[in-house]
Amino acid sequence: MAKQKQTREDRSPFSRDEIIHEVRLAALGMASHIAVWGHRKEALNVASHYLGVELDGYDYEGDGHPQLASIPIEEHFLYTVVMDAYDHAYQCGDIFDDTFTVDERMHEVAAVLTGFPQTDFNGEPTPLNGLNPQKLRQVLETFFARCTLDNGGNLTVPQLALLANMGEAAVRTSLSAEGIKTISSQKGEKNQVPHADAIAWLSGRRNFVPTRRQPGVQGNPGELASSLFAADSLTFETALQKAISANYTTIGELAQAAGVSSIWIEELQDTSKLPEINLDGLQKLASALQAPVPLFAGRAVAALLERRSKPAAGHTSAAT
Repeated sequence: MAKQKQTREDRSPFSRDEIIHEVRLAALGMASHIAVWGHRKEALNVASHYLGVELDGYDYEGDGHPQLASIPIEEHFLYTVVMDAYDHAYQCGDIFDDTFTVDERMHEVAAVLTGFPQTDFNGEPTPLNGLNPQKLRQVLETFFARCTLDNGGNLTVPQLALLANMGEAAVRTSLSAEGIKTISSQKGEKNQVPHADAIAWLSGRRNFVPTRRQPGVQGNPGELASSLFAADSLTFETALQKAISANYTTIGELAQAAGVSSIWIEELQDTSKLPEINLDGLQKLASALQAPVPLFAGRAVAALLERRSKPAAGHTSAAT
């Protein structure tokens, strides 16, 4: 049975609809305060104007509000910021383009995390509550963790856990087993893992999705590629998939850049295939991915020879 191909949306631990539901709850939490603390005569009108719809009340009722779905959240700037953060955090949407920058979204996400109410007027936690974090807050904190990684910063254990989609205890155990130590940060802040160690460790995690690079955007894909193909915990096929995801939107674009067959690249990723061992093609592919040629070619040849050592039926191969 053919393995079902993972979609970009599968990279997120939460569906887009789940997050949209919690964005509505966050907006309702803000409206509940406006309805109480606003102008005595106009507070309810201001709350309804803010939401874009008039509700029977503006406090949480159980899991939200019976009229929650009527809030036209897609018309709120909050929705735009959260959806951009969701796409970038889990790399399941478009790369940031000229219409906005990561730095701008970082500023706006910070405002949401610190400025939006963490409870409604009656004290019911919103999805942004830091003491009772829900899916929305995790999305925004994952966005921040990715931005910190991409900007060359050190990462905390919770940030590594978010990017690797692991529990914090499991991350600490793994770091200890690999001899990676945290460093002290400013007083009152959590200890951090140095950036180089964070890159190397994340590269070895199966659930980590590297950041795709937009042409012209600064970054060091060569450092990431080296970490991916040097990670013993990743198979060559998985490392190749991650490297392609970080550098190219499609296999076709990579094939064109390297001057090799896209079918050959697809078969390199598929353990059920026996593509030609083409050293010239591997060298071109490594260069296109900015991976060290000896490391990349060595891992590739070893993986392809291992496939040939296993009995299998129906193998096909593609020429470069």
